[in-house]
Amino acid sequence: MDAIKLWGLSFLALLCVCSCGGDSHSSSQSASSGKNQTGNIYSIALPKEFTSDVKVFVTLNSSQTSSDQSVTLESWSSSLGAPLDVSKTSDKTFSFIAPQVRKRTPFTITARLVDESGSKFSVSAQSLIIPSKPNFIVIFTDDQGYADVGAHNIVNDIETPNIDKLAANGVLFSNGYITAPQCTPSRAGMITGMYQQRFGVDDNRYTPIPKDVVTMGDRFSDLGYTTGLVGKWHLEIDQNSKPWFRENFPDTPIEDFNPGKLPSSLKEQYYPSSLGYRYNYFGYANRYWANYDLHGNTTELGWVNNSDYRLDVISDAASQFIDINHNEPFYLHVAHYAPHVPLEATEDYLSLFPQQTSNRRRYALAMMYAVDSGVGKIVSKLEEHGILDNTIIAFISDNGAPIGLDFTDAPISEKKEAWNGSLNTPLLGEKGMLTDGGIKVPFIVHWPDKLQNNTVIEEPVISLDVLYSAIKVAGATEDILSELDGVDIFPTEGFNKNYLSERPLFWRFWNQSAVRLGNYKYLRMGSDYEFLFELSSEESSTNNLISDMPEKAQELRGLYEKWNAEMLRQPQQDSLNSQERDWLSFYLTP
Repeated sequence: MDAIKLWGLSFLALLCVCSCGGDSHSSSQSASSGKNQTGNIYSIALPKEFTSDVKVFVTLNSSQTSSDQSVTLESWSSSLGAPLDVSKTSDKTFSFIAPQVRKRTPFTITARLVDESGSKFSVSAQSLIIPSKPNFIVIFTDDQGYADVGAHNIVNDIETPNIDKLAANGVLFSNGYITAPQCTPSRAGMITGMYQQRFGVDDNRYTPIPKDVVTMGDRFSDLGYTTGLVGKWHLEIDQNSKPWFRENFPDTPIEDFNPGKLPSSLKEQYYPSSLGYRYNYFGYANRYWANYDLHGNTTELGWVNNSDYRLDVISDAASQFIDINHNEPFYLHVAHYAPHVPLEATEDYLSLFPQQTSNRRRYALAMMYAVDSGVGKIVSKLEEHGILDNTIIAFISDNGAPIGLDFTDAPISEKKEAWNGSLNTPLLGEKGMLTDGGIKVPFIVHWPDKLQNNTVIEEPVISLDVLYSAIKVAGATEDILSELDGVDIFPTEGFNKNYLSERPLFWRFWNQSAVRLGNYKYLRMGSDYEFLFELSSEESSTNNLISDMPEKAQELRGLYEKWNAEMLRQPQQDSLNSQERDWLSFYLTP
C-alpha cells in the first residue's frame, strides 16, 4: 500500500463514524499502540460501539509530527475472521463497512505497518458492533379472546406465564385491534401490512389470496431477510373459494367445484412457499407442507405426515427454524391453530386444569397453555443463540372468540358448536362482529433494550401497525412504507403516542362497518342500525350516543366513506344476514 505521512492530531478529530438515523458514537476507544525503530508511537481508535452496515472512518495516529517519518500500511485484519475490505479515503483516513452481526459482538481491528527500515509492527483497537437488522417473529393465535392472557388480569383461570413475561418485559397494547373478525381476512392483513379490502379478501369466501399481492415475506426477502411460515395459512384454495372458481373456470358448473381435484401445481401457487416465504412448515394438523424437518434438516418441498399434537408441532417447527437461521436476519410467522375448534389437548396439558365448570373451557385453557409453552420454547431458543435482544416478538390473536351467544358447553366432539371455550370478557360481542368483542384482541410486543419494559399503551392500534414498525426498523424505504396502511407504534426514544388517537381505524365485514377515532367508535349494521360509542364506557345499546352527538357520528361516517371508496369491492351492505340479525337482537337491541 501507499506510504503515508502521519501527523499527530487530536483524538476526536482522527475518527468519525457515519451512522444511518442514529448517534454517531463520537466517543472513542484505543486498545493498543505500536512503536517503530525510531520510537515513534502509532495507534488507531474506534468508537465504543457502532452499528452493522454503516461506513466507519478510521485514521492512524502518530506521536511525532516530523514529516520525514513514514510507514507503509501493509494490511488490515479483524477479529471476525472474514476479510475486511478497507479503502483509502484520503491521505490520512481509511474506511470500511461495519460487518453484519446477529448479536452484540466484540470487534477488534488491526493495522499491520512497516517502517522505512523494514521493521513490521501492528496496532489494534477494540469496539462493539450492534446488529442493524432485528429479527421479527409474529405469533398469531386463532380465535383467542381478549380475556385469555394473564397479563390482562381479567380472569383467574388462564395460565400464560411466558406470554405474560413478554408483556412484563415489553409493551402491552390494551386497545389492540385486528383488521377483521374472521380468520381469512385478518390473516390477509397480517401477511401484507394492508387493509385486506384493498385487494379483495373481504371475508372467508375470497380465498385464495391474489398471487400479485406483495406479502411481508416478499418485502423482508427484499431486505435480505430469511423468511418462514409455520402453522395455519388459510389463504390457499379451499372449500370457500367458489367466487375464485367461478372467475377462473367460468365454463365449469359450480357444483363441480372440489379443491381436492384441482392440480397440485395450481394449488401450490397459493401456498406461502410461492408467496415470499422461503422456509415452510404450513398446515393445521397431521399433514404439513414443509421443506425442513423437526430435526433441523432441510428437505425437498412437499407434504409430510406428523401425527404429534398440532400445537407442539408448530412450536417445534418454529424452534427448528431459529436453529437453522439464527446466523441470518429472519422474519418468521408462527400461526398456532388454537384455541380454534376442533378442541384438542394432550393429557399432560389437560391435567393442569382438572377443576373446571365447563369442559370446553378446560380444553381452551389447556390449548392456550400449550401455545404459551411454545412461546417459552421460542424465547429459550433465541436466548440459546444469544439473539433474544435483537428479536422483535409480536403476539396477537387473529380475532375475538366465538361464544355462540350463550356459551353452550357442547361435547368436545361437536366441532361445529360455536363456543370454543375462550372468553372476550369484558367486551361486547364475539367473532364475526365489529363490536370490540370481535376485533379487540391480545396484543403484545417485546424487544429487549429497545422498548421500555412493563409499558402499557392505551391508545388504539391495529395489527397493520406492527408490520409497518418492524419493517421500518429493518430498513424499508419511505416508498415501501407508503404502500402500507400502518404507522410506527414502537415506543422507542422520542416516540409520541398521542398521534395514535388522531388517526382513524377502519373495519368492513359482511353487512357491518365501523371506524374508531380516539375514544369514539361508529358502528353501522345494515342500512337501519347505527351506533356511536364513547369507549371510556362499554359498548351497549344503552350507551348509544348516535342521537346525542350527530356531528361526531357524521364526522366518523364521512371518514369511513372516504376510506371505503378506496377499496376494491363496494358491497351494498343494506340488509343483515341471519347470523348478524341474531347478534343484533342479542347484543344491541334493548
